[in-house]
Amino acid sequence: MSPDAVDELASTMRKGGLSLGLLDPVSNIILNTIALLPRDFRANPSPPHDSKRRRRSKRTAGVVTPRDSWSTTIGLGPTCRRDTWAGVAAASYQALRCFMVSYFGCLSEEQATRYLHWAGADLALAILLVEHDLYAAELELPDPASQRTRAALKYAAVCGWHPAPDILVRLNASPLPRKQLLDVATFLKPTRRKLTVDDVNTLVDLLRYQDSAPLDLQLNLLPGGREVIVYCRNHKPDQGTLEVSKRKSSMYGFDVVSIKVERHGDHFASLWSPKDKRSMISACVAKARKTSQRRGLVESCSDDACEYTECLKMRLHAMIHTLYLKVFTMLPPSRNRLIRDILWAGHCYGPMDPISNIILSSIWHSIVCPLPSADFDIQVYDILDTLSMLRVEVRSFEGLIALVGANSESRSSMQRVMEQLCCKCCDLSDKTHTLQQFAAAAAAAHAALGSFLASLTPDMLINMRRLLTTGTNGVISSESISEIERIIQDIAPPLSPEPPMEEAQLCKEAKETLLGKRCDYNQKKLFIRSWLAKVLKNYAAEHPQEPKYVPSVICGVEATNIESLDSYCYHVNFVAALESGIAENKLFAELNFLCPEQQPKPNFCCPLPLTYKGRCYYGTGSARKIMFLDSSDYFESNIDITVGGTTSTDRMLDVDFVFDFRRDVQFAKDVRQYYEDQKLSSECDEYYFSGWRN
Repeated sequence: MSPDAVDELASTMRKGGLSLGLLDPVSNIILNTIALLPRDFRANPSPPHDSKRRRRSKRTAGVVTPRDSWSTTIGLGPTCRRDTWAGVAAASYQALRCFMVSYFGCLSEEQATRYLHWAGADLALAILLVEHDLYAAELELPDPASQRTRAALKYAAVCGWHPAPDILVRLNASPLPRKQLLDVATFLKPTRRKLTVDDVNTLVDLLRYQDSAPLDLQLNLLPGGREVIVYCRNHKPDQGTLEVSKRKSSMYGFDVVSIKVERHGDHFASLWSPKDKRSMISACVAKARKTSQRRGLVESCSDDACEYTECLKMRLHAMIHTLYLKVFTMLPPSRNRLIRDILWAGHCYGPMDPISNIILSSIWHSIVCPLPSADFDIQVYDILDTLSMLRVEVRSFEGLIALVGANSESRSSMQRVMEQLCCKCCDLSDKTHTLQQFAAAAAAAHAALGSFLASLTPDMLINMRRLLTTGTNGVISSESISEIERIIQDIAPPLSPEPPMEEAQLCKEAKETLLGKRCDYNQKKLFIRSWLAKVLKNYAAEHPQEPKYVPSVICGVEATNIESLDSYCYHVNFVAALESGIAENKLFAELNFLCPEQQPKPNFCCPLPLTYKGRCYYGTGSARKIMFLDSSDYFESNIDITVGGTTSTDRMLDVDFVFDFRRDVQFAKDVRQYYEDQKLSSECDEYYFSGWRN
């Protein structure tokens, strides 16, 4: 290869030759380097050396040229070589670690470093090792085309100071013809031979083909605006397809003509078979086990606060959160009042699968603790905070832990219990549960719930499983829920059939607090819903090929000040129903309200897959509770982190002033205590700031 070409390769490698990618580290370095080369780059063979040139090279063999013109053709001392690549090596480490943390959302940086060490800096292998330790149902290689992988790659590339993060993402995520991939497989595997000039040029040509994807479809609007010329690339059958379709639009009076060019093929990651990775996992696990035995290390943590135990807990909380969001999409619109009961008693532990348990427990609560007559007119209880859902999820988690612990013959550690739950995805329906075990699970919330769950006979459970089956639209019918209500009414009479005789007495301040909280809730509900209707209307205009949606249920709202106290940003999870009412979908929305002098930001919404895992995770010290898009824009965002984390649910919440079914003396006591706590907190703040000013 010519000296100029070698110089350019070396310079490019120092800038962006990260080991970040889904192949082995060396292959990733090669591809990331070549992907950054100019489009007209060609690796030409080096010219023949005459005797005069050879004599000159001998005279200058020991001379070190300036750093900015170093070339691999010049003899460098060992120290110089190390200095040359130290920067890109550090950037690679930073990028790999950031990928692991952002991809999982439940790993600390130290844990990510440890997994990368055991995997030999092989990112795909490190991911499989984490999935193995977290008892994933299936050990699957990362999907290069998924939004989760693409977002984590982009975020990692930015953290690793890559000069063009989008190029790195496209390198891993864009498909390539299978035949051309197999042609480069011989020198993109650990058993590779040394690269030749032809190999480099082959890779350059392949990546140039990949770069041309945005040009597959080009539009030209002719003068007058009555005709559009569309240019479509002619792909071979194994390279891509062209699809033209015409359909009715959701906008009245318009049809939609869509032209889609889709490239076929596989990703670079497909050069590694799952069998190869799994054999490497077995080797890593065996090596780790041998090392732990040699050093006398324990296999299970005795400390419930160790990093691995915290990681399992965060994984389970994310799993539980996803279950509740799934339930919201399964309720028929006429039954959205059950959300109030879900927040109070809709726990995911019980004799059925977790989603069925949530719905069953909620229906039970609506019967034994019915709404006051004054609240019968309320059709939908929107969730306008995040702590109310967090509370029921924490209680469900505690109930699952208690249930598994009660089923264990000997007392298991917290780690072992959570490993079992991760392995079963919180589904304990295959276990036989006694009354005592259900009582232990219900200890976290409602003692009566344990007795009810234990009273369900096998025939009842079979019937309820049938009734809780969703239709083709993914929604449970209102008739099925009515049938379940009739079954439960026969075996679970109301806990308080008569209203309490003693009248609740509220102090003046507490009564004002109660009325103010409810007024604030209603105003915020109308405000958020009006803006969700607007962004849904905009979404329909931008996606005329999709059906129109209307807001159904708000599942969580996180608000924050941005840049100034007068500017707000709301992140919202909500369920939207088709205007026809036959199906529902889960969506995320961002609503921005900025000062006039600030740069405007668009308000938008977009669907989230129903199987979406998201980046919802919890810890004792922090609690991330809104399900975001898989986007690198949100990975560094801490606007949804709540100080205190899961411990924030131990106190009375704002939602209790609106959703609480109690109208008795105990509720009055709780409200008075809430007001006293608020007053004490204000006095402490005033004392602190007065001392600070003095």
